[in-house]
Amino acid sequence: MIANLITKSWALEPTYHDRIAALVLAGKVDFAVHTQGRKTPYFEEIADTKAVGIHAEITAESSGYKYVVGKARAKSGFVAIIPIIGTMSRYGDYCSWGTEDIGTWILEANADENVSAIVLEINSGGGEVDGTAMLATIVKQSKKPIVAYVAGMAASAAYWVASQCREIVMESKTSSEVGSIGVLATHIDASGFYEKEGYKITIIRSKGSESKALFNSVEPLTEQILAETQATMEPIRNEFEAVVRAGRPDISDTVFEGKMYNGKEALKLKMADRIGFLGDAIDRADFYARQAA
Repeated sequence: MIANLITKSWALEPTYHDRIAALVLAGKVDFAVHTQGRKTPYFEEIADTKAVGIHAEITAESSGYKYVVGKARAKSGFVAIIPIIGTMSRYGDYCSWGTEDIGTWILEANADENVSAIVLEINSGGGEVDGTAMLATIVKQSKKPIVAYVAGMAASAAYWVASQCREIVMESKTSSEVGSIGVLATHIDASGFYEKEGYKITIIRSKGSESKALFNSVEPLTEQILAETQATMEPIRNEFEAVVRAGRPDISDTVFEGKMYNGKEALKLKMADRIGFLGDAIDRADFYARQAA
């Protein structure tokens, strides 16, 4: 997780990022404690079956699918409740499941004849870009309706995914937030620290490898590297905006500058659809399932 924090591009709410980065790099995060709070989805075991979406075949044996956290009975059948909690990364970490896991569970829920609809229970400040577009595509392609339920926040990468759902239900007009549409990268220049400690670090690159690993923590960023890094982030940000606009065509043009918005503002700006609790999100998912039946 620390290596990803330093080296990857992130779609992450910035104040959340700053707090987590400071704690992790200072060694103040007790990963064993956070592991205990990781939510796990559960479904009853089903037979191997074809799935939908961008993956060819999914079975009931993938990690997490058979361990129940939420499967609510509704008029149309069962509504699967799949959590997106904490910082998002492709393969997960000590605190949260990966976007690969979440995407697989959505595909398996599509293949489960007992499941009629899906609710994504979201409370995330976002995460790394890698894997986010894939998960958003799976949500968009789902044959069974998916509704997003935002408990605390759906920021950046989490909103990227939520925007592809049929609806977004926010728990509170004031304390729930969505937004932070944008991309960032973190660079830590530790050269001054090492120099103060008496270390002189020299990176030796082979002939022909002059551009290798220029974005590192022991050499200051040059203006050229900074410009090149920003240039690589621009198409990611453009894709982010395009996906959100496609998922929510009525969204206001003013929301793409990276700000966060509470529930009341989000409804006004067409970033979300209603205020409610988890039960309301389940009812809306059930509504879409019955409409499709």
